[in-house]
Amino acid sequence: MRLQDTSDTYGAVSIVNHWLLAAVVIGLSATGVAVGEFLEGEVRSAVVAPHKAMGVIVLALLAWMLVWRLTQPSRPGAIAGTPPAEAFARKAMHAFLVAGTVVLSLSGVLMSLFKGRPIDVFGLFTIPGQAKVDWLAGAAHEVHVIGGWLLIVAIAGHAAVALKHHLVDHDATFARMVGRGA
Repeated sequence: MRLQDTSDTYGAVSIVNHWLLAAVVIGLSATGVAVGEFLEGEVRSAVVAPHKAMGVIVLALLAWMLVWRLTQPSRPGAIAGTPPAEAFARKAMHAFLVAGTVVLSLSGVLMSLFKGRPIDVFGLFTIPGQAKVDWLAGAAHEVHVIGGWLLIVAIAGHAAVALKHHLVDHDATFARMVGRGA
């Protein structure tokens, strides 16, 4: 398998980037729901610290993915024969998933920092908490909660469409993202 993307296939690096980000964001979504809805006390605190650290890691991963994408000589587009409206929806969904992930990570960081709480990134480095700014921490919290639920819905929709392409349409859309080419 090639490392770089072509106009027909994703390369190994893009495939690993996609599935790594998917696994991390799904894990963060699950822990976010657990923290917001179910967990309390010491268990909640034990989950929040790695959740925040992984949110920072997601920003670094997104930056890496952007650099990788910009260095690719070409990228696969929609499968040949895709109706224009569906091709537009594909681009819009990908843009929403990326933008939503950025907004979710940044809002989580801002929420923590402006509550005066530092973010320890697995002992590698610590982002120091700032002076408390309640309105900013509160706004970031609202964005984080609402954005989190919207991202969960978008991820579910993205997965459903991928399965539809694979199981109903029998086209190469899903196959390309698991390394089987067009």
